[in-house]
Amino acid sequence: MFRRFLTGFIFLIALSAEGYVIQMDRNSQGRIVTIQWPSGSARQGIPFVVNSSSFPFPENDVLRIVRKAFGDWDAVASSYLKFEDRGTGQFRPSNTDRQNVVFYDNSGRLIGAPPGTGVIAITRVNWDNRGEMTDADIIFNGRDFQFSIVENTTPRGRVDLQDVMTHEVGHLLGLDHTPLVGHPTVRPTMNPFNTAEMPREGRTLEQDDISGITALYPSAEARQLGSISGRVIHRSGSGAFGVNVVVYEAGSDRFLASAFSGSAGSGQRGRGGEGGYEIDGLPPGDYHVAIEPLDGSIRPQNFGGIFSRRFDRDFELEYFDNASLKQAAQIVRVDAGRVANKIDFVLGTAIIGAPFIQSPELPVNTPDPTGPYPVRARISDDKGVTSAELVYRINGGRLQTLPMGREGAFYAVQIPGQAVGSVVSYRIVAKDADGNETSMPAQDVPMLEFEVLRLSGSPLAYVAMRRSQVLSVIDTGPGREVARIPTGQTPLSVVMTPDERYLFVANTGTGGNADNRVTVVETATHRVVTTIQVGSAPLDMTVSRDGRWVFVTNSQSRSVSILDVAGLRENTVRIRVPTIGDGPYGVAVGPNGKRLYVTDIDGNQVFAFDVNTRMRIGEITDVVSSPRSLALSKDGKRLYVAGFDGDISVVDTESLSVIQTIDTGPSGVFRLALSPDDRRLYGTDQLNANLLVIDLESHRVTQTVPVLRSGRNTRDLFVSEDGTQIYVTNQDSNELVVFDTESLQVRRTFRFGDGPRGIVVKSRPFVTQVSAEHVTRSDFDGNGRVDFSDFVLFASRFGASMSDAAFEVRFDLDGDNRINFGDFLIFAGVFGQSVSGS
Repeated sequence: MFRRFLTGFIFLIALSAEGYVIQMDRNSQGRIVTIQWPSGSARQGIPFVVNSSSFPFPENDVLRIVRKAFGDWDAVASSYLKFEDRGTGQFRPSNTDRQNVVFYDNSGRLIGAPPGTGVIAITRVNWDNRGEMTDADIIFNGRDFQFSIVENTTPRGRVDLQDVMTHEVGHLLGLDHTPLVGHPTVRPTMNPFNTAEMPREGRTLEQDDISGITALYPSAEARQLGSISGRVIHRSGSGAFGVNVVVYEAGSDRFLASAFSGSAGSGQRGRGGEGGYEIDGLPPGDYHVAIEPLDGSIRPQNFGGIFSRRFDRDFELEYFDNASLKQAAQIVRVDAGRVANKIDFVLGTAIIGAPFIQSPELPVNTPDPTGPYPVRARISDDKGVTSAELVYRINGGRLQTLPMGREGAFYAVQIPGQAVGSVVSYRIVAKDADGNETSMPAQDVPMLEFEVLRLSGSPLAYVAMRRSQVLSVIDTGPGREVARIPTGQTPLSVVMTPDERYLFVANTGTGGNADNRVTVVETATHRVVTTIQVGSAPLDMTVSRDGRWVFVTNSQSRSVSILDVAGLRENTVRIRVPTIGDGPYGVAVGPNGKRLYVTDIDGNQVFAFDVNTRMRIGEITDVVSSPRSLALSKDGKRLYVAGFDGDISVVDTESLSVIQTIDTGPSGVFRLALSPDDRRLYGTDQLNANLLVIDLESHRVTQTVPVLRSGRNTRDLFVSEDGTQIYVTNQDSNELVVFDTESLQVRRTFRFGDGPRGIVVKSRPFVTQVSAEHVTRSDFDGNGRVDFSDFVLFASRFGASMSDAAFEVRFDLDGDNRINFGDFLIFAGVFGQSVSGS
């Protein structure tokens, strides 16, 4: 008896996934089998033949793409799998001819799905009762989709043929879809969705793909790799089915591979059985292991066989062993040829019978020495929590304890302010009525910590990191990252109020799992002040020049949200924008805050609104194709519109008409920014990774500057307040590049691993916050006032360190054992003040 396993590749605007899943199903006897090619066939070479005449492309191009896709899987050194290229032929897909045909279906009849269902291609796999494959055909849906065979670019509206071909070969080999969300540059080829966001990224295999094929067809070289195995169970002890177990590279946010619970072990016969899993093909090294709920857009229907049923979803992210934070998790060591086993999880995080600590809200590195620094967490226990406390130390000193009190659903405490340069280490400890104790992190794991930052006084760059879901803070003086502030899902853009007090971060989310929140951060403390609910998939933002309003485009709900900066905890006011397709993207507001401009990227137009009446007052329909973002002159008379398909429109805002089109050549203009004097316009060309410099007198591109030779997907830019520097992010090559505006030479390059996107720069030096205690300590002569006589005393000791005879601890105001610029900032902040009570 032969059975069929059907897998399809789905089109989605921007989604991704990760975590290899091997095709498994029940045979005619009800026994679960792994579906793969017999070992002999895989070693000798699995044959394939191409019906090139069915494709609407030249035969040489079709064969190039097909052979490249098969060749990439064949080249995996840790797999013994081989292919046999039988060239071309007039074969049609069949479950009995054992030809393994690659076919282009213009009619859609062989696809077996109605028009509009989004299926790009399918692989029909036939197998016997032992799970051994006998025939597999790859069929492209030429009825519903247009494909591209171009090597280095993909026209808008087309699907890259090689992306899809590489994905479908994985199905032909026995791999199912993968379950986790990830960025296109790191997602494996076996994710269930094709993305229009970054075509051609699916052509290459990632570690997850390699681990999957290694697990099915391990070569001798696979002995140099290791594995992780364990179980996922419910608190009742029963096995959990379809829980995604993910392996991360220790010390980073890079995920490598994952597997579903219930896919390994002796309990495969039941619904999840014993909840076993095994992840093979891992290079030796240190890892973090986690269980993660499936992304909201992933459904059982995206999988086949036993995984097409309902998954366990009712649990929170958890790291091994019983940790809700990666930095509090235990490291799992994988050795060559060995299995790290018993890496087990109980759904619900809690150790049964002990307090359960979850949803922590923790301090990050902060420039604020005043404090306090709040710590909050949810703590629960079946028999009641009898105590919760925070144990901490400063700079490795003695342990101190603070009781945590109830604050609604949370337990909360505030750590007192600390001197600049201090490192605060801490953990939360909770006890229940039976004396059971839980610590976060566990006692055998290093404490959590944050630093009270000593900043250089140079500009601070705030960069949205889309892959790690943080706002990175970079002190551009020493050129180092000094803090990471958590955001929501896929932060893409960031703006700053004119007084440089607040940052707003748009959390866009990914594809069908769009976010709907804007994170607000206070620059003086790095605290998240609030999170504001807006429309679906907030994208671009702009701030009114008086700093009162922030405007947010909601790219998937056809609206713009207006946020009141003065009342950050209030609900937003909504404008309904009647766009089509992908909805509003770019946004700009007039100098008096009365007129708003919004791009409709699919409708190829720009809307103008009266902010006071919330009414649309006009539209500009003859702008460049795919208008992406906007820039507005200081006087509000000229609006510049970036064309995602190239060129820039110049709009007269009085007549709402295009008066000029700036030719940018073959390009994809993403972001625009004006020089402070409005004489230059800068743009990023995301397609060619260039910085465009436009002279606004001649309306010509005067210079095209590569954003590094290795730059990829150049996206956002920011012009410094004084106009001397341009900051540009390369999303896919992970760089922030700083240019000198005069010479257009690269001044600095900062490298990341997290997909840098939106950027703003705080140009004004940070002013150290001071307290009443600082006033008292700075009154060196004891006359009740910090005045010039105190300055003379302070200056006489300036520059001394602890080893110098001139050093006196009373002048070391920030406690770093030096009398330096940090102390001067504190002293300057209290100069002229009187001591309280004097």
